[in-house]
Amino acid sequence: MTRTVANYRRIVNCVRVVTASGITFRFAAYKHDITMSNGAVYKSNQGYAPTQIVIESTATSSVWDLSGFFDAAGIDRDQVVSNLMDNARVYYFSTDWANPVEDEQKNDLGIMGKAEMADGRYTIQVMDLMDTTTQSVGSTTSPLCPYTVFDANLDGDVIPYGRSRCSGPRDNPDGPLIDDYKVSGTVTSFTSQSVWADSGRTEDAGYFSRGSVIWKTGDNAGLPSRPIKKHEAGGVFTHYEATHYPIQVGDTYDMIPGCDQRKSGDCKNKYNNVINNGAFEDSAPPDAYKEFGGK
Repeated sequence: MTRTVANYRRIVNCVRVVTASGITFRFAAYKHDITMSNGAVYKSNQGYAPTQIVIESTATSSVWDLSGFFDAAGIDRDQVVSNLMDNARVYYFSTDWANPVEDEQKNDLGIMGKAEMADGRYTIQVMDLMDTTTQSVGSTTSPLCPYTVFDANLDGDVIPYGRSRCSGPRDNPDGPLIDDYKVSGTVTSFTSQSVWADSGRTEDAGYFSRGSVIWKTGDNAGLPSRPIKKHEAGGVFTHYEATHYPIQVGDTYDMIPGCDQRKSGDCKNKYNNVINNGAFEDSAPPDAYKEFGGK
């Protein structure tokens, strides 16, 4: 239950969206812009409408949709299509339009998920942070290592220790560190928005497969990093999905290698990190436990 309730006679609903890269969008369902007591300006966006939020006393999380017209409050089609809004934090609150206070009556805090677009409008699913309490916990054994190679990614996010143990203890790492393996380069040619090359790369083919790249300059700069599907000889790279904007000769990037998650593979040969590997390569497959003994 919220500790503060806005004046119901002059109530107005507001939403603040903060992307993973730190870009903030503010808008209110009101006829003109609203300036909060802290100076933050919430743009008028009468076309936006959050659906009803249902929060139960169980551990079931609330899911609601946020919809509105493109270009209202600064959100345009490219920002949605380019995945800029993925995993953005959404702060939904109510306040008094005559004496507006940011986050006065906190209604919900969620994460942006699936987005749909039609007729000049966007509809984005917002999932309550309570959903994190309903995720499965514990671990399972597998012939492949379940951990990520580094304890951070190219977007600057620190990965939880439960998902990234390859670097070893955080206070005394004895495994690979992202800064030691991160490289920079420049595009020298491209075939499409998913295939490009840097002829200056001298690493063996496959070294950067399963890795990721983030663009530092060019039209794709500022967008989230993308996974690399294939690294071929001559510095040719293929993405799983096309970049949102065309890749151009001269675009610069940062890139890190990936891992095949096998103890006897990249873990040993590329990173010399068997000590932190989480795979059980010698474990028997599930069907083996159903077999009967024999001679």
